Amino acid sequence: MSEEEFGWKRVLQAFDDWISYEAEEFGPYTGYFSLENLRDLMHVERLSWMHSMVDEIIPGRIDKCREAAVAFEDFMPYMPDPDAREIVQSMIELSQVIEDAMLAMSDTISSMKDDYEEGGMDEIVTYLSDLADGEENIRHHMSLFSQGFAKLRNLGLEMPDME
Repeated sequence: MSEEEFGWKRVLQAFDDWISYEAEEFGPYTGYFSLENLRDLMHVERLSWMHSMVDEIIPGRIDKCREAAVAFEDFMPYMPDPDAREIVQSMIELSQVIEDAMLAMSDTISSMKDDYEEGGMDEIVTYLSDLADGEENIRHHMSLFSQGFAKLRNLGLEMPDME
């Protein structure tokens, strides 16, 4: 396997790992971005959800985003021309935008937890709206990676099969 093929496989594996994390680890927790679903939980379960999001789930999500960015950084030397390097650089920068949005989501949940502990469910409605909007923004930015991969393909850079 050439170094370029190895670089591609590493990038693709990082994205596959990220997508798996989103579906299996993060996704189930997003059901509680809804006030109705959060009401189904007991007080201690709500706090546990908020703690898990801040202490485990979002940090794990950020790690997957960073791993994809690092894979792209390591892959950069194999780009054959300035156009390809520019596309990869934009994808690295996109990772940072997404990471910043994820960190903001963590901050929102931390603030929500504090206000919930002080005032109960009535205090968190706006936070849930902020979380839903933030997640929509993250998903939008994540979808932009497919455009970057398509641009690389249009430059003649073929991705190997992930076997």
